[in-house]
Amino acid sequence: MNHLIEQSKQLREQAKELLKGQSFNNKPTIVVYGLMNAGKSYLLNMLTEHIDSEYFKTNDFRETTENKAFETDACIFLDTPGLDANDDDNIQALEGIKQADIVLFVHQLQGELEKVEIDFLQHVVDSFGDYASDNIIMVLSKVDKESTDKVNQIQTRVLEQCQHHLGFSPKCFQISNTRYQKGVIEHKDGLIKHSHVLELNERLTQIVKNDKQARQTRMENDKHAIKEKLINHLILLSQERRQVGKEMLEPLHKTQDVLKDIAKYIKDEKERLTEVEHAINNIEDKINELKQ
Repeated sequence: MNHLIEQSKQLREQAKELLKGQSFNNKPTIVVYGLMNAGKSYLLNMLTEHIDSEYFKTNDFRETTENKAFETDACIFLDTPGLDANDDDNIQALEGIKQADIVLFVHQLQGELEKVEIDFLQHVVDSFGDYASDNIIMVLSKVDKESTDKVNQIQTRVLEQCQHHLGFSPKCFQISNTRYQKGVIEHKDGLIKHSHVLELNERLTQIVKNDKQARQTRMENDKHAIKEKLINHLILLSQERRQVGKEMLEPLHKTQDVLKDIAKYIKDEKERLTEVEHAINNIEDKINELKQ
């Protein structure tokens, strides 16, 4: 029974989280994930036009320790701690999934996706359901540090992994935040173009415009899932109550059986005593007859 009570608490919390997510903001939320120092915060600064002054802090050491948001007229950008830095950071990142309408997954060019990245992406896909392939975007960062051939080779491998583990190949952008920042500061259109940041921004703008139906569907799916869990929980609770009632009645039934046995024993003893009394009376009658 205790474990069912605990499940009931968890379901109530899930329902509260769902309601909180629905009322949190009418604007779509774009959440950025990736390993520590993958370039998430740098990318967000470029997407939010924080060219000269950082809003999202960037460093070679662990800088982002909690989810941090920036709101624009059209959407909300949410930065998350680096995956696999520690358990607390992973929990914070997972919390971000509940708010995510669009996910940018940033992977720097050290090679193929690591297991922790694949595992996390699978969590995101489970959360997004049918809209995962449209609303998850892969970003290869720091592409200016490798040759074009090397970047294309890594992209091919990453998308192969996504197809194998996630069931689809997400839209992928090869991004250089450094080129974009330098291009904006020095007014060099060529650098801006080859950074591919504007292409990514255009893609995000398109998804944001079409995101209303996806958000409503996800909310309906979440409500349906919680409703199913509640129904199953109530069935289990009812079964548990019947079982507990049965277990409580069993000793009572045994007690009743014992009492019945005692009553039968007393009745039998009374009958035997009556027979003895009759026998004694008969003997006394015979003794009296002999005396006469």
